[in-house]
Amino acid sequence: MAESPKQRMKRGQWEVHCQRCRLERGPQPPTQSEGDAIGKALPRLMKGLGLDSEHWVETLSDEWVAIVGAAVGKHTRPGRLDGCQLSVFVDSSVWLNELKRYGLKQMLQNLQARFGASRIRNLRLQLDPESRSRR
Repeated sequence: MAESPKQRMKRGQWEVHCQRCRLERGPQPPTQSEGDAIGKALPRLMKGLGLDSEHWVETLSDEWVAIVGAAVGKHTRPGRLDGCQLSVFVDSSVWLNELKRYGLKQMLQNLQARFGASRIRNLRLQLDPESRSRR
């Protein structure tokens, strides 16, 4: 009968296991815990290694369309974070003008709601250098 890692062996099973493996008799080892999910452990690990800003930028890129909306997300992408100012690259001058006039405030509010106002205090919209080279 196979046991799950969470179950402890009964006293008799532990004695038999010790005899078979020629272990010294002592207290039964603690059972394994399930541990943290990788999604919870990874941010702590990255922070411990001093790489939490890179992890944050990756999270921002993955969630970009959900944060800014499908229409805006199709024409923009997050750039670099300088201090508390996030650069946002826009693929055309028309979209750049419209976002500066009508969408900047809402985009900033959405980003602050997701990541906190202390992380992003300002947005800087600029033409995407990569989209120019594709034309």
